[in-house]
Amino acid sequence: MLLTLNWLDEFVDCKDLSPQEIANRLTMSGLEVERVHFLGEGLENVIIGEIVGVKEHPKETRWKICQVYIGKERIQVVSGAPYLETGKRVVVALPGVQLPNGEKVERVSLKGVDSYANLVSEIELGLCEEGEVETVLFPETGNPGTPATALIHMDDHLLETSPTPNRPDCMGILGIARELSVLLDRPLKPPQASFPEGPSLIEDTIEIEIQDPDLCHRYCARFVEGIEVGPSPLYMKVRLKAAGMRPISNVVDVTNYVLVELGHPLHAFDYDSLRGHKVVVRRAKAGETLVTLDGNARDLEEEMLLIADAERGIALAGIMGGANSEVRSRSQKVLLESAFFEPTSIRKTAKRLGLSTEASKRFERGTDIKGLKLALERTTQLILEVAGGRAARGVKDVYPTPYTPKEISLSHSNLSSILGAEIPPKKVITILNGLGFSPKEKNGSVDVTVPPHRAFDVSREIDLVEEVARIHGYHNLPSTMPSGPLPRNIVENQATLVKEVQDLLAGMGLMEVINYSLTDPKRLRHLDLSSEDPRSTPVRLLNPLSEDMSVMRTSLLPGLLATAEGNEKVQIKDLAVFEVGRVFIQTPEEHIEERLHLGILAMGTKDTSWDEKGKPYDFFYIKSVLEQVIDKLTGEEIALEEAPEPFLHPGRAARVMLGSSEIGYLGEIHPHLTRSHRISHRCYAAEISLEALSKEKEIVFTPLPKFPGIIRDLSVIAPQSIPHKKISTALQDLRTRNLKEIRLIDLYAGPPIDPGHKSLTYSLLYRAQDRTLTDEEIEQEHNHLLEELEKRLPVKIRR
Repeated sequence: MLLTLNWLDEFVDCKDLSPQEIANRLTMSGLEVERVHFLGEGLENVIIGEIVGVKEHPKETRWKICQVYIGKERIQVVSGAPYLETGKRVVVALPGVQLPNGEKVERVSLKGVDSYANLVSEIELGLCEEGEVETVLFPETGNPGTPATALIHMDDHLLETSPTPNRPDCMGILGIARELSVLLDRPLKPPQASFPEGPSLIEDTIEIEIQDPDLCHRYCARFVEGIEVGPSPLYMKVRLKAAGMRPISNVVDVTNYVLVELGHPLHAFDYDSLRGHKVVVRRAKAGETLVTLDGNARDLEEEMLLIADAERGIALAGIMGGANSEVRSRSQKVLLESAFFEPTSIRKTAKRLGLSTEASKRFERGTDIKGLKLALERTTQLILEVAGGRAARGVKDVYPTPYTPKEISLSHSNLSSILGAEIPPKKVITILNGLGFSPKEKNGSVDVTVPPHRAFDVSREIDLVEEVARIHGYHNLPSTMPSGPLPRNIVENQATLVKEVQDLLAGMGLMEVINYSLTDPKRLRHLDLSSEDPRSTPVRLLNPLSEDMSVMRTSLLPGLLATAEGNEKVQIKDLAVFEVGRVFIQTPEEHIEERLHLGILAMGTKDTSWDEKGKPYDFFYIKSVLEQVIDKLTGEEIALEEAPEPFLHPGRAARVMLGSSEIGYLGEIHPHLTRSHRISHRCYAAEISLEALSKEKEIVFTPLPKFPGIIRDLSVIAPQSIPHKKISTALQDLRTRNLKEIRLIDLYAGPPIDPGHKSLTYSLLYRAQDRTLTDEEIEQEHNHLLEELEKRLPVKIRR
């Protein structure tokens, strides 16, 4: 929201305060002022001059050579503007000035004649486009040599405010002035609209029908005839330009001017273009289109609200008018619209059409349903002032859904308890009254009626507490220690698990990364998942910010690959990272499940210690990381089975099993995927469900051994079809009381081992808790183990 201080001063006296002080007051009350800017900055050498001589240019008939008196001297200016006559005052920009339209004034020679300055028109002030204005500015007052910033209405400061979405009342100067009047304890001066009415009656000029009152709660109209469409006054153009709007014509400019003043959008229709002289407010019909004022044809949907005449659509309600009913230079009669549209409807239409306007920004937040009549009267008054004409008697007001104000009570004791400070009841009444809540004092409380301009954000007692606190000043509330017991810190169920996993992996030397939960559907398609895989059908956002953030991720892998790709681009090719985050899976019943996952990715070479420099990350590195994490969290071992994941390298991929449950995958990224991400090294990744590890485990403490252990090696020849896990499980089942540890230490395939077979060597640790074992005891246990293993599995013991 942009406004100027001189404009604001018309609603509340504030000229005695500096712009920065006003900005600070508003910001401290909750209405942030992002920037304060002087409109006349850099225009100090734009001054008043008087033409004291005019003659023809010797080589160019379109130009004139003017002698201009600027207070202490005369200067020569060459200009092609018409109506340059001796005695006229002009606005002169001296060399070095940077004009608002971006032009820098310099001394130039125009076909052999020197020109020492520029004569300023509305083009140089950035108020219109080249060719729209032919004459320079001719001020009627001002002494030659004096600054011209006041005469061109740029002796003013611009405030750039950022009202929060729940404060639509501050999308207009009146709402900001109301805030300031309460903060300064000064009277509010809302505009008073009064004007003479002509002989014609509004009832005889227009018929209004609201077919969908659920989307349009009120519609008011006025009729003005005999207008003359033309340029707006300079002050109006300057203020609109400062507010971020392009001046168009006096009638259209007035509607925009009132929009900024009162925060209520209005629209002017060319009356003669309305077929049947009727306005119908209805939903669009299937297949209906409308060419809007920007020249684009809009395909409308049946839920979109349309303003129509007796035959066709003439405006998108609350967003933009139609080209078929716009006010043109030849228009002599206008119908002025001021209405209240359902905010949700306007918001949906604007989003679907990708059409955001100054009007839609206000309607979709909510406007003042009672203030729309004041906006209509103010618009009519200004049009009569700047465009002439006569207003028909009366207002056409169709009001099918009258506003019913809410009534809320504020307890003084609750106010003191919440704020931790005593605010005098008299001050509470003054604050609420100034904000328009019509407070009434009762025993120990205040009853208020919520005004329509605050109907969208004040509905409970706590909202009134906030109103009193921000106007009183948060900085004026004392800092006190809390009394009573401190509230318990409620920790999310999985927070402890996440923290433990993060600490474990960071301790292993991996770096944590955080990626967006929103992702590009293309990244998921790169995984080549089958259509039956639930990860291939992500949840799509209804209103995404962009296509690359349009779906919820179903896997952490695309984000990790993007991280690897980004590092590769900056020549970081050695990487070991992890991410703990949520994925979002759509079930066949169309429910959305959030699942907590751990993702790990490594590429390049390790550089963790002197003996591992240059050693590449591989499948077994990722496996060892997973094993350590799962062992620490559950005390259990994982098993690996063949995995058919399409994004993993065939033969270098595994399904991670915990007991009988599959919890994730592990393997080397498929070469086509690393190539598409421009990754130059082999890349390894794993992803598991952390929810499978979140079960509570029983912690058992075992005393440190007091007696030495004895190690025996076990070598077996097994068919390639028997996995290590099957042998390891069998050994665990056969383990005796003194067998404490079973560890695979070697795997070999090749001569002299028979084809289709492999050799596995295990290290077995025997130890007793109460004594040192003898060789005879160990041999007996060990030989029994070998015999039982050969009975259970088709393996051969190498003795």
